[in-house]
Formats: sequence, C-alpha cells, structure tokens
Amino acid sequence: MSLVAHEALTTYVQAVQGQESAEWRIAMDEEMEAICKNKTWRLTDRPASRRVLKGKWVYNIKNEVDKNGTSTTRHKVRLRFMGNRQIKGLDLNETFAPVAKITTIRCILAMTAANGWELHQMDVKTAFLNGDLDEEIYMEQPDVNVDPTYPDKVCRLLQALYGLKQAPKMWYAKLDDFLKSQGFDNIDPDACLYLLMDDGEIMIVLVYVERSSFGGKKPDGDLQD
Repeated sequence: MSLVAHEALTTYVQAVQGQESAEWRIAMDEEMEAICKNKTWRLTDRPASRRVLKGKWVYNIKNEVDKNGTSTTRHKVRLRFMGNRQIKGLDLNETFAPVAKITTIRCILAMTAANGWELHQMDVKTAFLNGDLDEEIYMEQPDVNVDPTYPDKVCRLLQALYGLKQAPKMWYAKLDDFLKSQGFDNIDPDACLYLLMDDGEIMIVLVYVERSSFGGKKPDGDLQD
C-alpha cells in the first residue's frame, strides 16, 4: 500500500466551516480520543510564573492506494504543540531523535539477505504521545475540546505531544525501557540497535524515530517475527 499526504487546511476555522467539516470533526475527535486515552495532560490553574504556549491543529488528506490499485481518501488530523516557541533552558533541556546509523542499517540488511530472513517494519501510531515529560510545560486548551466547566484552566502536559521538541527523546526513553524490560540488550556503538538471544533464537530490533524494524530466526531456521 502506498500513501500520499496533501496539506489540506491551515486553520481550525477553515476545517469546521468548510464543506468537509463533518469529516474533519471526526478526525479531530479521533485525535482527541487518543490523547485523552493516553492521559497526555491534566487541567490545572494557569500558573503565574510559567509560560503557557499553544497547540495547533494540522490537517492533511491522505490518499492511500493498496496493492490492488484501489484508492481511498482519509482525513488525518494532528494536534501539534507549537515547539517553535520553546526556549532552551526554560521549556526544554536536551533534544534528539532516535535514528539508527546508516552503517547499522546496511549491516542488518546484509545479514537479512545472507541468512534468508524477513524484515518487518512497524510504524508506531501516536508514538510521540507515549513519552513521559521531565519538564514542567503548559499549553492552552485546544479548540474543539475546551472544557465547558473549566474554560479558564490550562493543560499541564504529563506526556509528550507532537511538535514538542523533546518528544522524540522522551519516546526513545520509553521504548528503551520497554525493550530492556523484555530482555533486549542495547548494542554499542548504535543506541538504536537492540538484540535478544535465547536458546538459539535471535531477535533484532532497529529503531528509526517512530518506526521499528524486526528481524531474526529460530533455532530451526524459521522466521522470527
């Protein structure tokens, strides 16, 4: 399946007042459902000594074409934190994105080809919403989801949000903790390469931001998914 994304709108008002307002509202509801399910924030009083930044709805129309050539259109919405307004030392400290080294990728591909393994790729949906924040960060309540009971309160972010500069770093910390809890070892000198060996079974995980590739084998040579 191939997927092409087209930027559709630039503002919330365009979305809710346009001809496709019903589709955009459904997409925004889906995004908010994922955010609420993940307990990304909690409402709190507006702090007197901290900055309160804003979020921005980002709208895209994705055209998906499956292997049979069938084309479908999907409305996709993300609530992004306006990280361009963050100040280092105040809203964030360290930032980085987990990206496997090109030499590591080439080695894994070579091993896969030489041993007849399959390589599976997985995109983690809403990956950046899973990172636990270290910093104290506040955001205005987003349009379409202002609490009518507490309209003057703001969102204290408990977990990362797309657009937050430290979101990739926090996602990597969460993923690293999980993989190690499952028995994987981090392989130097690439912090994005993990290996699990157990009674002849081999499982390799390669991390590239929110995407992960899996490969390996069982003792009898069967594929390890």
